[in-house]
Amino acid sequence: MNEQIFQQALLNVQARRMQAISEHDRRYAEVNAKIPQIAEINSQLAQTGARIFGMMQQGQASEALLDSMRQENLEAQRICKQLLEANGYPADYLDLHYSCEKCSDTGYFGGVYCDCLQKEIAAAAIRKMNESAQLQLCSFDQFSLDYYKGRVTEQGEDCFAVMRRILTACQTYAANFSLESPSLLFLGRTGLGKTHLSLSIAREVLSKGYDVIYDSIINLLEQVEKEHFGRDKSDLDTLGLLLNVDLLILDDLGTEFNTPFYVSAVYNIINSRLNRGLPTIISTNLDFIGLKKRYEERIVSRLFAVYETMHFIGADIRLLKKKNSKSLI
Repeated sequence: MNEQIFQQALLNVQARRMQAISEHDRRYAEVNAKIPQIAEINSQLAQTGARIFGMMQQGQASEALLDSMRQENLEAQRICKQLLEANGYPADYLDLHYSCEKCSDTGYFGGVYCDCLQKEIAAAAIRKMNESAQLQLCSFDQFSLDYYKGRVTEQGEDCFAVMRRILTACQTYAANFSLESPSLLFLGRTGLGKTHLSLSIAREVLSKGYDVIYDSIINLLEQVEKEHFGRDKSDLDTLGLLLNVDLLILDDLGTEFNTPFYVSAVYNIINSRLNRGLPTIISTNLDFIGLKKRYEERIVSRLFAVYETMHFIGADIRLLKKKNSKSLI
């Protein structure tokens, strides 16, 4: 895997271990200062431990002696717990509490990567993938409905009313997001706000502590293709991340190359995430007819049967902004 990502993930896990040890030392100092009896017991335990270690090094520790000392140690710990509770502390206040009890925050268990390190590697890889997404540049507060006022579609739809409902729906989706949230399909021509609202959702969901991957589908599939055919030597598993991330946001469906590999990858991503119950947001400039022409029935049927569809309408906001900026010169 990417060495930089691995090292950063390992440092994050080890930092949690150092934090746990530091907190453990702080608690010991606090209790020793407040409860003299425990300070005395801790001192005796330390002396006993040093004596046992010295005897073992010299081969003088019999099994009977070691067992006797272990029993004394357990009794001392029992008394300490009673004293802690008598002074208003939890019985396990002096225990060393790691974030991952399985590997004690070392990142390794049974000679292989621990689950906690695997998760940290995935999170670091996701952060790396999102570096170019400019997630902080878009928010719901910056989404202006003014560009939709006074505009009506050829079918007589009020653009302002429709887009206000979509904005509210996206805000509610982000505010209530969970791993059980539905998948969304954003349909509409370019420049209508699909990317802005996708990024706004991503920003809010990330702030809740969930993992999010956002990018154009062409960028993500190109990386998957490189890894699949061995042209990328980083050992990254982009497809695995796409299939398992909490929220996947694919922008510009339909701009990827129309090859068997890409079509198969699109189906795999959509179908696998549906089977795992993980939410996905997909935006596309294509309408229903365009999607039917471009993709197999098994892809289109899943999008329209399972995803909640939002039809974006109005005029191209980018062109309107450009026109307004010129009028101010």
